[in-house]
Parts: sequence; structure tokens; C-alpha cells
Amino acid sequence: MGAAIQKKVRQFSATYLIKTVSECFEKIPDHRPNKCVIPFANFPKSAFAMMHQKCDSLLAFDEERLDKVCCHNLEKLYHVKDGMVPSDTRMREVLDPVDPSGHKTPFKKLLNIVQRNGALKGFEFKCGKLKDYYLLPVDGTGLFYSGTCRCNDCCIMNEGKKNEAYYHNIMGGCIVHPNQKTVLPLAPEAICKQDGTKKNDCEKAAIRRFLVQVKHDHPQLKLVILLDGLYADNPTIALIKKYGWHYIIVAKDGNHESLIEAMNELYDQGEVEHHTIVDKEKNTTHRFRYANNVTLNLQDEAEQVNVLDYIETDKAGNSHVWCWVTDIELTKKTVESVMRGGRCRWHIENQTFNTLKNQGYQLEHSYGHGEYHLATNFAYLTFLAFLVDQIQELACPRFQKALNKPAKPTRKRLWKKITCLFLTLMIDSWDALFKAIAHGSKSLKLEFDTS
Repeated sequence: MGAAIQKKVRQFSATYLIKTVSECFEKIPDHRPNKCVIPFANFPKSAFAMMHQKCDSLLAFDEERLDKVCCHNLEKLYHVKDGMVPSDTRMREVLDPVDPSGHKTPFKKLLNIVQRNGALKGFEFKCGKLKDYYLLPVDGTGLFYSGTCRCNDCCIMNEGKKNEAYYHNIMGGCIVHPNQKTVLPLAPEAICKQDGTKKNDCEKAAIRRFLVQVKHDHPQLKLVILLDGLYADNPTIALIKKYGWHYIIVAKDGNHESLIEAMNELYDQGEVEHHTIVDKEKNTTHRFRYANNVTLNLQDEAEQVNVLDYIETDKAGNSHVWCWVTDIELTKKTVESVMRGGRCRWHIENQTFNTLKNQGYQLEHSYGHGEYHLATNFAYLTFLAFLVDQIQELACPRFQKALNKPAKPTRKRLWKKITCLFLTLMIDSWDALFKAIAHGSKSLKLEFDTS
């Protein structure tokens, strides 16, 4: 993977990636009347810059927007034309009615860059006869709740009662690998009230829209979809198979009683296979019980699935139990790979949602609710900023040097360094910024604001 990446290092730089994002923003239709002073693309560009700089609030960003250093850097680093940055109020007004689909295009472009230049090879999931497949865990997460603010994209809690609460949820998915710390998020999908009155109905409708969008954006990408037990139903599985993908889905006792009963019957009949792996180095035992071609549920024309029960016993004697359904054939040679792939579902929670909420990206902060799509647009731009950072962490040497300079590197430290230089120095390129962080500002001729 390293050799393939090194040939096209430039395309993994912040300069190239953010230019690609900016060019996508230029193509979003302007819904405003004629003779507006600020170019329309400056609105999503400025909002993206706010998310990429990890600003605590829209007000904090607004307080810096008129400073000539900030304007200079927004123009040079984020392509905000003529440094014309909209106010917080005007940004909300203009971005609110914008169709969120316009903010999905950069995700496709950026992943194509990763794939085209060989960096995606390091994420391949190898299992049995599968070749050139990638793991894609998908799940929903809450952003924020309100007792008063409500928009078209909000779901409603306790509908019909006096104390209603409105909440914003997002469906997200990312390409992962069991041994990779970086993840590559795809374009997210809003979970909307219009999809149903119950939370489960909304999430099931959203995941189908998400999968349709992924197939549209990446028709040749071979995927193994990782899902929670909520989605172990016939329509979702049928859609995944229709697209030529595979799946590994959690099966929970409470939601799949008929499946568990079928497995127990097969066990009594001696038709369930067993396999044990002992990891002497870690003093851990892995026990597998599996069967192929089991009926998913009691519905007519129910899907036939392969079922994997797995028990891990650690060196202290503690046992942990998992169960998955999959369409990957289960054999002694594949059960361990399927298990490790299934456990990668937690990457969407740990490496993605947790990072976005607790490591500077402020995903749960309400930058503005709006009446139509403002909150959704800000959430999409936050995911987009995360994707740009993840690609650099994966394959950009300058970013990696800046991140790994201290003995115990952390992303939060790097974000603080970037923001500090962004607000105090006139910077003409991302390469200069990362070099300043990695080698110290004395290595560069950066102009201090002396006014």
C-alpha cells in the first residue's frame, strides 16, 4: 500500500482535498435572488471551514470572520472568494433551504481519490472466496434534542402529548478494517420524521436510502455491510443482496426468537458445526457454533441466512457472547474472519461517532436549527471535515508528521495548533502550515499580523 500511495502523495494533501471539496460547492445551485454581494459558494465553503477548524460555535467563528488574518487564510486555504465571509445570521438564512444532497457530492469525489490512488487497498476484507471487498458498518446516532426548536428534518418524541421533544438523528457509514485506526466515512443520511412515527421505522427507512445512495455513488464498490440487529429483516437483506453485496448482521435473542429456535433444533439434530481456536499468546479461547441455510424468521419467503454463534473466553475466565447472520458461507476457514469482520461494526461507534462527538468536531453542538435543512447541512459538513482529516491521517506525510511530532500525539493537540496558527499568521498554503507545526514556525517565513 505504501508504494502506491507515495506516487500520488499530492492528491492526499489538504490542498488538493479541500480544493476538490470547494469545486463541488461551486456547483450547488444558488437559490437567492440576483445581485447578491457574497458569492453563493462562499457560504458552504465558510461553513466547511468552521467545521474543519473545529470551532466551538457559529458565534465564535463569526467573531473572527472580519479579522484580516482570518479572511486571508479563509481565502488561501478554503477558497472563500475575496475573503468575503458571511455573518452567522446570513449563513443560517442561506444554508437552511439548501438541499442537503448538494453536500454529499464531495464524499464521492474524495473516496474516488483514495480508491484511484491505491490507498483503499489497505482496507480489503479477506474472507474465503471474497476478493476486493470492503467492510462498511452502518448505524444511526443522535445529534441533539430540543423542546422548542423544530425543522422539517426533525423526529418527534412523545408525539401527541403536551411535552413533545424534537431530536435530530443521522445515519452514518464508514469503510473500515480490523487493523486500521483510520476510517473513511461515506455521505451520511438524515433520519427524518417523514419516514414514520416510530424511531425504528425512521431508522429502517433511512438505512435503505443510505444504501441506495452508496450504490449510486460507488456502483463498482464491493461491500460487506455490517449492521445492528434492528436491520436483520427480509427487506434490508434483500436490498443488500440485490446490489451484489454481502452482509454480517447482529442477531439478538429478543428480536430473533424463531432463528434461535431453529438453531437449537439443528443443534439437537447434530447439524450444527463447531470449531475452537486457542490463542496461546493472549491466553484467549474462541469457540464457534455455526450452521448454513437457516430460515431467518417465520414470514413467507423469508431469507435463508448463515448463523454464527461465537464465545470468547479471556485469560481471566470471562466469557463474551455474540451472534451474527450472514450470507458468507461459514466453514472452519471462514468463521474467524467473519467474526472479526462482525466485530468491526463497533468502528462506527468508536472510531466515527465517538470521535465526532468527543475529539473536537462538536457533532452534538447545535450550530443552528433552522426550519428546513440547516442542522442536517451542518452535520453533513462536519462528517466531510472528518473525512478530509482521515484521508490525510491515512496517507499524507506532512499531516502525519504534524500529528506525530510529540511523544504522545493526540488529534486534539493538532487541532489546537492548527487553529492557533490559523488565527495569528497569514498562511498561503497547507504545506506551510503543517511544516510550521512539525518543525516550528522559525522554519518558515510566515507573516505575522503587525497591525
